[in-house]
Amino acid sequence: MLSTYNPAQPCAPPTALSRSSARPHSAAPLRGASGAAALAVPLAVRQVRRKARNLRATSSELRELAKANLLNNYGERQMIFREGQGHILKDNDGESFLDFTAGIAVNCLGHSDEGWAQTVAEQASKLCHTSNLYLNEEQIRLGQRLVELSFADKAFFCNSGTEANEAAIKFARKYHFSRGEARSKFLAFENAFHGRTMGALALTWKEGYKKPFEPLMPSAGFIKYNDMDSLDAIDEASELAFRSANRFQRLKHNSSTGFVEPIQGEGGVVPGSKEFLLALRKRCDETGTLLIFDEVQCGLGRSGKLFAYELSGVLPDLMTLAKPLAGGLPIGAVLLTEAVASCISPGDHGSTFAGAPLVCAAARYVLDQVSNPDFLENVRTTGSHLKAGLEKICDPQGLQVRGTGLLIGVVFPTAEQCGAVQRAAAAEKLLVLTAGAGNILRIAPALTVTQADVDEALERLSKALESVLVEAEAQAA
Repeated sequence: MLSTYNPAQPCAPPTALSRSSARPHSAAPLRGASGAAALAVPLAVRQVRRKARNLRATSSELRELAKANLLNNYGERQMIFREGQGHILKDNDGESFLDFTAGIAVNCLGHSDEGWAQTVAEQASKLCHTSNLYLNEEQIRLGQRLVELSFADKAFFCNSGTEANEAAIKFARKYHFSRGEARSKFLAFENAFHGRTMGALALTWKEGYKKPFEPLMPSAGFIKYNDMDSLDAIDEASELAFRSANRFQRLKHNSSTGFVEPIQGEGGVVPGSKEFLLALRKRCDETGTLLIFDEVQCGLGRSGKLFAYELSGVLPDLMTLAKPLAGGLPIGAVLLTEAVASCISPGDHGSTFAGAPLVCAAARYVLDQVSNPDFLENVRTTGSHLKAGLEKICDPQGLQVRGTGLLIGVVFPTAEQCGAVQRAAAAEKLLVLTAGAGNILRIAPALTVTQADVDEALERLSKALESVLVEAEAQAA
């Protein structure tokens, strides 16, 4: 007879048959103990551990726990944050920081946006996950809205930016396969960043990210960004010469896809010129090559337009989105034209978690906010104010400021100087990012920042820059 679950009743003790499988792996029974005694000690241990977890640990204790238990793939991290509100992050010691990183361009509405939190809580109380064996309305409505707002005819959901780019790689391959074309060549651009999974990594420029994990997808090459002469490398039939980071190769592969960021973020905050992107679209059309825009970082309002492709008017065949789409919850998306979408069959690709009701409800809320014309106008106005303020600070030091909207970069002569300014800014309780070869100070606040927030950030950054330059002059003397 099958037992039924009654939430009003406490869970019964495990039976003898299920006891070994029900026992937590971290609490092995004492040798020689049996029956209830074998379970009593682990239960007591769990209660003590639970109590300890509820006590506020010191920052040094937490760093030691991290060192002991977390994989060291991010390096040593000193800052530990426990709460955020708007554009302020509060660390474990109660210190407040002005956050101009937005979780690497993710928290587009700032921290703990009231409407976002309410949307997530309400959906979490109803339905979080069903898998893609079934439809859910939140996924359907999110796809509908993305299609309405963009060039696309169809939407596909996944869980991150690199997953979105992996999916786009597969969709491009399937497009040419279905047309009977033996095309496998992907062209990306120097200083590009498309992700850290194996396909996306092959299209990422920085050699240090790739070398330990070779061989990668061999049919990937790189050409110069914002260089129209380099576009001749996109050729449907001829032998293609391309420059990888440290070597020259020649491969006989027809170009299938051009992968480009309309604004390079990780690569150094470099906007693609309108002329370059128009020429890229034209060359792809001439050679029957698909054009994929990676808007994982620069899309969804960051540029001052809902999508960065609107700045040039160039329409891609596919576009990838992720970072800000769900306001801090993991999501990715690929938007496709019908020409590409019609080539994808059931079973060609999929994901267990993608398009779940919880994350799609959050994304629908975010999309409603960032697609509002007044919201986007504020991004443009505040972004212009930020850029002008940075130029006022940086021009006397001979430092270039570049970028669009609320994705701005300051170019330093060395990574060491840039890193020093980033650390000095943190000492002033301002959080900023780096990019490029470590020599670009990347500033990407929430899209809801005000001009008052910007003025405060500029004041703190000015102090940080001054302190670094004074120290450098003292050392030179």
